[in-house]
Amino acid sequence: MDHLITKDASVYCTQGPDNLAATADGELSGLTFVFKDLFDVQGYVTGAGNPAWLASHQPAQQSASLIERLLANGASCVGRVQTDELAYSLNGQNIHYGTPVNPLAPNCLPGGSSSGSAVAVAKGEADFSIGTDTGGSVRVPASYCGLFGLRPTLGKVSLDNAFQLSKSFDTAGIFSQDLNKLANVFSLLGASTQPVTDPQKPAITLKKQGQVAKNLYLDKTLQQQFSAQRLGVLSRWCQQANITLLSCDLLADTEQTLDKLSLLFRTIQGFEIIEEHEAWLTKHGDALDPSILQRVIWARTITPEQYREAKVQQQHFKQQLLSQFNDMQGLWVIPTTPSGPPALTMAGEALVEYRSQLMGLTSIAGLAGFPQLHLPIQNLQEGPCGFSLMGIDNQEADLIKTGLSLWQGEQ
Repeated sequence: MDHLITKDASVYCTQGPDNLAATADGELSGLTFVFKDLFDVQGYVTGAGNPAWLASHQPAQQSASLIERLLANGASCVGRVQTDELAYSLNGQNIHYGTPVNPLAPNCLPGGSSSGSAVAVAKGEADFSIGTDTGGSVRVPASYCGLFGLRPTLGKVSLDNAFQLSKSFDTAGIFSQDLNKLANVFSLLGASTQPVTDPQKPAITLKKQGQVAKNLYLDKTLQQQFSAQRLGVLSRWCQQANITLLSCDLLADTEQTLDKLSLLFRTIQGFEIIEEHEAWLTKHGDALDPSILQRVIWARTITPEQYREAKVQQQHFKQQLLSQFNDMQGLWVIPTTPSGPPALTMAGEALVEYRSQLMGLTSIAGLAGFPQLHLPIQNLQEGPCGFSLMGIDNQEADLIKTGLSLWQGEQ
């Protein structure tokens, strides 16, 4: 039966590949995955969520080593999946290809920009998926679609032969309904950032067991983003896992607010997008969704001086968080999103205001380059969402181990 008849074109890209067989047996044998339309596969065109981008680029000469590594360890690919245009959105909407239906909340946004990556896994059409996370593009759709989602440490997973949005923040991330499967995938992808030289040979893995955190620290300002029900579940899980939930002043101690962090992040991101893609945007900007084009127009107003100052502030913020962490014995807990997914009908100023609030939350790990793991909570009145664990560089194993301990409260 034809692939395009059986697969939803708002989720799956028509240019393919439709399938990629595993190139060897390995630790992921029997598992299937999809990947976001930002990663190159030799012989196919990467579309970046936009028909004009697809039409103006040639087939890739080389595949992303990330995909080669998965295939070399036994996983098989069942499709390339859609993204918001140029990955420059957190909504999951695409005016060209449609908005993938959120399986858990059909009348709500699926989240983006890794929309197809999240929806395919939430529908059970793949065991795991690969997305990217610049400003929250793994964490947000994981939250809205009820999945585990990992944004690794900046630079931990190779992004060679992939579309670049913002060099200061781009990361490859993983979605799954099963945290153990996510952990196995990350143990392979995070073992080395070097490309696979022989796709037929399984990659060497470096597994770390990780430790369950004794304490979780919740910022007093961020606590206000939690509904009473969500906070109650977090507290119950901590008690069952014998983890102490403590208050902290992460934002107050750094003299930051969510609005200031959001603007700082968007300033760096916006400048780097123009720096990387201005030639293409000048020629094809009218092919963009008007709301995304407005972001491009705003990004063009950012001066080199503003960018340099923002980079200084970014480094200072990271050092402040590292200093905080040295005084802690545990991990941070963060509301991944302000609430469950917004309704599809939310538009205009309401959606702009929500996005700024959302980016304030996601920018904490983004600015610091820290790993963040989303844990879903089921059956919340506000809709699918949850909370995240955040640590410092290369602490993914601790996030996963602690996440597994907390998740036992749902079993």
